[in-house]
Amino acid sequence: MHYSSEQLIIFFAFLPILVASVTGAIKFKKLDTPLKLLSFLIFFALIIESISRILWLYKISNLFLWPVYVNVEFAFLIWIYSMELQNKFLSKLKIWLIMLFTAYVSYKTLQVSSRINLIDNSGRLVESIVLISIILFYYYKLYVNQPLSNLWSTPMFCVSTGLLIFFAGNFFIFLFINFILQYSQKLNYQIWIIHASLNCVLYLIYTFALWKSPQN
Repeated sequence: MHYSSEQLIIFFAFLPILVASVTGAIKFKKLDTPLKLLSFLIFFALIIESISRILWLYKISNLFLWPVYVNVEFAFLIWIYSMELQNKFLSKLKIWLIMLFTAYVSYKTLQVSSRINLIDNSGRLVESIVLISIILFYYYKLYVNQPLSNLWSTPMFCVSTGLLIFFAGNFFIFLFINFILQYSQKLNYQIWIIHASLNCVLYLIYTFALWKSPQN
């Protein structure tokens, strides 16, 4: 069976996730709690990506995996930043934020489930806005409370930078994704290549952060 270069790039974009998973497994016992949670998220992402590729090879729609991953990702990242920031407001609201987001994504997914090849882009947009706001607050707190000469030596700064790049880029992708899906298959592949590239950058930064993490 012949696959285009675009399809192969998208298919093998999971490799940085595999590298990050192996790194997380090797360093797991030495990580602090937020980075252990990040490792669990990476392991989950590897499972979802593996299932997604198997379904894709058999030409079975894998779009149903999308809301599952987005909900789990949002929950883990909110929990991680509530621990990292030690912010009372976020700590009290994290459960409600996760529950409301899960309910919203589930509702929007059911709305588009009857329409072939459409995904719930609004869930990703909401996730991007919330997490970009939290990341910017993390930067502010880091600047005020912990000025460092080498910020890249701080694992959560690396993670936050990767997430900021990822969600900022994906905000614009998912703003127009459903229109693109219906407009042009070629443009659709190009957009997913950009998404795959952002995903690769994120997981390579995850790998760097996990590897650089100091021992407990």
